[in-house]
Formats: sequence, C-alpha cells, structure tokens
Amino acid sequence: MENMKLKNDNGEIVEYNSGQKILDDLYLNMDKTEIDENLQNFNIEFEVIPDQVAINTSQRDHFAIVSIIVSEDRKYQYLVGPDLDLEQFEKLDQSQMPEMIKGQVREAYQLIQAK
Repeated sequence: MENMKLKNDNGEIVEYNSGQKILDDLYLNMDKTEIDENLQNFNIEFEVIPDQVAINTSQRDHFAIVSIIVSEDRKYQYLVGPDLDLEQFEKLDQSQMPEMIKGQVREAYQLIQAK
C-alpha cells in the first residue's frame, strides 16, 4: 500500500489511503474503513440510494478520486493520476476491471487532463 498526501478542499495536506497499485498512477482501495476515512478527509459527499450503485468523481490536486458505493459493506475507490499510461490501461481485461469502471476511470483521467 502506498499512501499519498493530497490537498483537501480546505487546502490542507492530508493522507490519502490509496490501497493497491494497479498501474502507475492508478490505485484501487477496497477497504471500507480506509475509504470512509478518505470520504471524510476529502469532504466527498454523495447520496446513497438503496439498491443502486452510487458513483462520485472528484478532483484533488492533480488526481481524481472515483468513489463507488454498492452497499454499506461494498465500497471501492480508485485514485487516478495524471501520468496514467492509457495504452496499458486499455489492455486491462474485463476480469481486472469491468468496462463500466473503465469508463469512470477514463472520465476521471480526462477531468484531470483538462485542468
């Protein structure tokens, strides 16, 4: 696990629980407690509707955080950095990353490139 330090909305440098590295500048965290800490530390809020997947993409520094909540017990969070190798990313197969998630990561990458 490689935790990083990012600026939150208040301009404070806060530790981000990044979880496991998938590729350079792409990390996945599946630990509910760490994800809850990240949501709180980075003021990421969104409405969770029962029986629906909730997705939020937010930008912090030069990174994007994609938070996915399936249920209170199933949470995922991707950290996407500006140096993600899209060619390597596109080679990830369905078992490594479902297409729906890939679409969210692509959007997050485009968001940080536009800055």
